[in-house]
Amino acid sequence: MKFREIVESPCGIRYLFDELGLQSGYARKVLLDREMMVDPDRIDAAYASLRKYFDLVLSDRRRVEDMRFRLQGLRDISGTLASLAGGATLDEIEFFEIKHLAMLAQSLSMGTELETVIDILDPDGLRIGTFYLYDSYSVALRQLRDAVEQDPDDSQLQEDLANEEDRLKKVISDKLRPYAASLQQTLRELADLDISLAQAIQMHVEGLILPSSGSATTITGMFHPGVRAALRAKGREFQPVDFAFERGVPATVIGANMGGKTVALKTLCMLQYLYQFGFGLPAVSAVMTPFDEIRFCIGDEQDEKTGLSSFAAEMQRIDRAVAVVEKGGKVLLLVDEPARTTNPVEGTALVAALLQRLADKPNLALVMTTHYTVEHAGQCWRVQGLLPGTKGRRMDYRLVRTASHEVPHEALNIARELGIDAQWIDLADTIMKRQYE
Repeated sequence: MKFREIVESPCGIRYLFDELGLQSGYARKVLLDREMMVDPDRIDAAYASLRKYFDLVLSDRRRVEDMRFRLQGLRDISGTLASLAGGATLDEIEFFEIKHLAMLAQSLSMGTELETVIDILDPDGLRIGTFYLYDSYSVALRQLRDAVEQDPDDSQLQEDLANEEDRLKKVISDKLRPYAASLQQTLRELADLDISLAQAIQMHVEGLILPSSGSATTITGMFHPGVRAALRAKGREFQPVDFAFERGVPATVIGANMGGKTVALKTLCMLQYLYQFGFGLPAVSAVMTPFDEIRFCIGDEQDEKTGLSSFAAEMQRIDRAVAVVEKGGKVLLLVDEPARTTNPVEGTALVAALLQRLADKPNLALVMTTHYTVEHAGQCWRVQGLLPGTKGRRMDYRLVRTASHEVPHEALNIARELGIDAQWIDLADTIMKRQYE
């Protein structure tokens, strides 16, 4: 899976991508084309590298800003380099692109082996960012230019000059060709530098942390940056929550509407993606474990293109995830209120059956929010819910482990806190109490 495939994920990772502050369009392309990491050693190595930039931002911000300013000049010249490697004769614009790349790398103390490239493209040692077929490339070139200047209407001189320039372009291209691979590597390293610096700065701005890898996932103080920003715009604060899960042990999250269950699930999905793409995580601390696939089933699954209803599309999406698990893939499956669009009797049965079907799967971590009361052998987390406050009751969004799988009945209390028509809510309360008598 590439990063571009998750940018529009409903988990909300788009917010951090938009706020990343990359200096070059090429770095953006490189990031979007990055593959999700699944090897914990590779992930840990990526974080060890990011830590160096995180510390650099803290210790030498002036140097970081100078580096970022220089990286604004990074351009995607991969096409030019591919042509060079393929044996093509380059033109003056392409020589300029290569010279600019080599000098940019040199200014950032990278690609030191490219000093020869600069010498080839700068025979006069001027070390300026332009390129020209300098007279010093050949005596014949200088003589022909002088002759054309003296007699600009001589077509034979014009042709001879053009042939000499073409000959020199081939000579220069041949001299540069052995460095094509190094130039391509340097181009990629500069894009990676741009990404790493942007990630490190974002960690400081957003308060993100570097996680560690483990056999299970334990997160304290996780928050959703996009939701937090939206709340702050309204003068409110996001309440961080803790959560933990592991493979082979299904976990359910229960609680009333507006209790933050969906936001918690989105945040879990975001953290998992960020971890496997080497970003800082929005949390106080985190121990994470990688998966081969992350499946996120949330919201209205209706597919107008195929004509599937919400229920049908949701069932098929979950079924595809189950098939991956059965084939042995390590999967994190996050499901938001499955079967909520069908009747409560069958919905409860479907949820209970899914939990049983996916129990004791060592390669699966299942986290599911639900409004159905379903007993199962896994973990159950409950939104703390309404608590007394200084200005009436307030919603506590913390998730706490609970031995009871009974879904709390708080919808009517929440409706009262929202100021909904009192007669309507009182009547609903009376009807509900009769049902439980």
